Amino acid sequence: MNLPQLSINRPVTVTMLIGALVVFGLISLSRVGVALNPDVDFPMISVRTLWPGAGPEEVDNEITDALEDAVSSINGIKHISSSSSQNVSYIMVEFELDTDLDVASQEVRDKISGALYKIPADAEPPVVSKMDINAQPIMWISISGQHALEYLTKIADEQIRVMFQKIDGVGGITIGGAREKEVKIWLNRERLAAYKIGVDEVITAIRSQHIEIPGGKIESTKKEFLIRTMGELEEAEAFTDLIVTYRSGVPIRLGMLGYAEAGRQDATGIAKISDRKGSEKTIGLGISPRSGANHVAIAEKVRAEIPNIEKILPEGMTIRIVMDNTRFIVQSINEVKFQLILGALMAALVIFFFLQNIRTTLISSVAIPTSIISTFACIYAMGFTLNNLTMLALITAVGLVVDDAIVMVENIFRHREALGKGSMAAAIDGSSEVTFPVLASTTALLGVFIPVAFMQGMVGKFFYHFAVTMAFAVVCSTLVAMTMIPMLSSRFLRMQLLGDKSAFHIFNRMMNRLSSGYKSMLRWSLAHRWVIIVVAIVSIVVAMVLFSRVGKEFTTAEDTSGSVVSFELPLAYSLDKTNEVMNRVVEMLQTLPELESMFSLAGMGGSNKGMVMMNLVPVDQRDRSQKEIQMALRKMLKVLPDAKVAVYDRSMMGGGGGRNADINLILQGPEVAGIDRYSKEIIAKMSTIPGFTGVTRDLEIGKPEVRVIIDRDKAADAGVSISSIGTAVRALLGGVDVTTFKEGGKTYDIRLRLIPGQRLLPEDVERIWIRTNKGELTDISNFTKLEIGVGPNTINRRDRQRSATIYTNLEGILLGDAMPMVRKIADETLPEGYTAGFSGRSEVFGETVGYIVFAFLLAVLLTYMVLAGQFESFIQPFAIMMGLPLAFVGAFGLLYILGNTLNMYSMIGLVLLIGLVTKNGILLIDYANQQREKGMDMKDSLVEAGATRLRPILMTAVSTIAGVLPVAMGLGVGSESRQPLAVVICGGMISSTVLTLAVVPVIYSYLDQFVNLGIFHKMKKQLMARDAHIKSSQRFTEEE
Repeated sequence: MNLPQLSINRPVTVTMLIGALVVFGLISLSRVGVALNPDVDFPMISVRTLWPGAGPEEVDNEITDALEDAVSSINGIKHISSSSSQNVSYIMVEFELDTDLDVASQEVRDKISGALYKIPADAEPPVVSKMDINAQPIMWISISGQHALEYLTKIADEQIRVMFQKIDGVGGITIGGAREKEVKIWLNRERLAAYKIGVDEVITAIRSQHIEIPGGKIESTKKEFLIRTMGELEEAEAFTDLIVTYRSGVPIRLGMLGYAEAGRQDATGIAKISDRKGSEKTIGLGISPRSGANHVAIAEKVRAEIPNIEKILPEGMTIRIVMDNTRFIVQSINEVKFQLILGALMAALVIFFFLQNIRTTLISSVAIPTSIISTFACIYAMGFTLNNLTMLALITAVGLVVDDAIVMVENIFRHREALGKGSMAAAIDGSSEVTFPVLASTTALLGVFIPVAFMQGMVGKFFYHFAVTMAFAVVCSTLVAMTMIPMLSSRFLRMQLLGDKSAFHIFNRMMNRLSSGYKSMLRWSLAHRWVIIVVAIVSIVVAMVLFSRVGKEFTTAEDTSGSVVSFELPLAYSLDKTNEVMNRVVEMLQTLPELESMFSLAGMGGSNKGMVMMNLVPVDQRDRSQKEIQMALRKMLKVLPDAKVAVYDRSMMGGGGGRNADINLILQGPEVAGIDRYSKEIIAKMSTIPGFTGVTRDLEIGKPEVRVIIDRDKAADAGVSISSIGTAVRALLGGVDVTTFKEGGKTYDIRLRLIPGQRLLPEDVERIWIRTNKGELTDISNFTKLEIGVGPNTINRRDRQRSATIYTNLEGILLGDAMPMVRKIADETLPEGYTAGFSGRSEVFGETVGYIVFAFLLAVLLTYMVLAGQFESFIQPFAIMMGLPLAFVGAFGLLYILGNTLNMYSMIGLVLLIGLVTKNGILLIDYANQQREKGMDMKDSLVEAGATRLRPILMTAVSTIAGVLPVAMGLGVGSESRQPLAVVICGGMISSTVLTLAVVPVIYSYLDQFVNLGIFHKMKKQLMARDAHIKSSQRFTEEE
């Protein structure tokens, strides 16, 4: 007794089984998280170290080099990238994708801890963090008003941040544009000289007199007391009375050498919130989610909390949302839901038109909601979220999950209608007859998902969610088709046809003519097989031509109603000068009719850089697309003098505001001078190519600097060490964090520096006094001289080599066409010893093509192996799979006609076609084999199979197309990325269905002749003899 027959006999059991899946699916749907992208761990660890007052070369030599050396011995590292800039060392360690991120993170921490003795003592402890693409802020909240920036920062940090942090699911709060509190110690150079006090004495005094030391404990027979020496000052102003030293028995207090005050850190950026009406300074709060949290739910709770925050805000202070990525997520998910429902209705309508029986339509359509809802249980159990890829899998599955049900119910319907059987007999016989092809097609389809699920690279990590979701939906649909459909058909199937209605009458006449014409065409094809072979070959050649004409890129940009404008000015520009340019940029952007709001930050990544995050009005409220607006902005901003401007999608921002342009080209070499020279040549050549926009680099040489050249002999004669000179210069001019100060349960830095008026000119460097080893004070100009020059603003390295990255975005040219051009320029420009390689999107694109090609070939192999095992034939799978190359002409043709590209989504669609197009061949070949076993000759069996299976083949093909047609139309928010996959499936199914009906029978007939020759004929006779022996033994056993 097979599964369909068992299900017919146990209707309650089947109903409870499917009902349980649906119940668990509904429960899971209410609990599953919502996010834009899958929650994927990328094995990337960052190490960030602050060394206030240090320049790029100091940071590179003293911190970056030591920490890179420490972590480089860890196994599994793919790349180590670093940047050393003013005050900051940033190292990114990228591991191979199969690396356990938790283990890697701990190894990095251990190595960093072991290397702490190598870095300067006054540098802050390195911060080791795991990279989480979903931990980037999903919302930015603006706090603005007619108040001082310090007061805005205080309210944002001490009140608003705390309220947001309490929201369930919030992982972290980033405060942008804020200036942290600190205690400032201002020293006067003339007073230090007058009292003959060196800066080292001041630092020692502060550290020794502002300290809390634990004193152990006192134990008695009844009590235990902890001992603490309370030596820390409690107010910033109290430092003024701190005794630094004594002169002639008189205490010299800090207030006699300068003064102390509570203040804020020096401004490194100026943030503003703007709309079309105006701008004002602001503090931004970025809301980041916890891993696996529901982004949409977090955003809803944040919006609900804002009215409560408004109640406690001081008068004149406002709070508002300036960026909400979840708005696009909600719109995109809602659009997907609508497309899913519409696709399901269209698939059901296809069934209704073909079978013209309401009960049959309802029975078949049961597979759609039961399979889709049950799949949510898998999504929840696997820890997935509802995101772009899992929802795309569900949309694609709509047309697939009904296929098995169509094959099953159509054959039952044929037994009921054409053969005149009762409902029960038709259900048993009809379902049993197609059990094998249903299982064969499902197994072949699952064989396609295995290579996709285990695909390597970043894309493989993402599409694992897609493949698993699709596979579970297909398994659920097969279970429903094998159990629920036969059971319902046996009880509720009635012959209540609607064929007499005019619309159905016309449709039936068309189908009858099509069936009759196909039968004649099939006979003619089998008699003129060479013609069909020529048609097949021509189709494959046309597919190859179309493949060369279709554009290639990584992904199609989505219109998220958000763009980023970044600009870079000459290195000499101060923050205030950069802010002036930023104000002009903001004024120009305010003229855009599509502008909703924007958040700008002057000083983002350096004092000479700025960035604007723009929010556009929703796509349905504007005439121009996001891409068209970006093109207009590039032309508009060309008038900015000395500015290198880039306009790109918000999704192309990297962590910390870094760029991930369309093309990132990394140059590596032994010398910075060589990298500087060759990168300039490459940029000049790339800038001449139409379509390359905003070509720039991250190597910045030209930052004005004052070099203190020490005469070592004179310094030695004076009894002054090189380190004491550097410490004094950095402490007084650059500033140094002496120790920390506690207030309100928080810890702040105490920063020492000369008063602002005494560090304005390069000559001020020589007016610093330092103590010799004889205890005397001397001016450092006695053994130093100054040189004015230029140096790097940032020092970059990749894999321990000096490097520079060239960035460019593309306009009117695709990534697949642009990358060979850039590679050719680099090869022609770089001499021996210098190398170039892609990173970011361009690197992933190159890797993705290889991974998907491998997945495609593996899927073809697995499909062949599955079919060979199921049909017990090495030859017949070739006939069944002949529909695959025939699908390419439609897939590439429709991509070309609609202007879509071959990207990672459309390439995955090609892989899915392997499983989809084999269904038609399976239905044809399986039925032909059944007829031949009954004694029919080869040609007649093929004609009979074609005539009998034409309707289910057309129904499954049209329903699959109908299921993804709403997506293929490219309507709605976020449709740009989903459309290519659906277009490939539609085009591939159309061409494969049309051509398969003629080509597969012809190929089958040729292969049948081939099998009947030589060794294959002997093998066939042996198999037939074996089968006859088995049947004879079975009859003998039954008779006994």
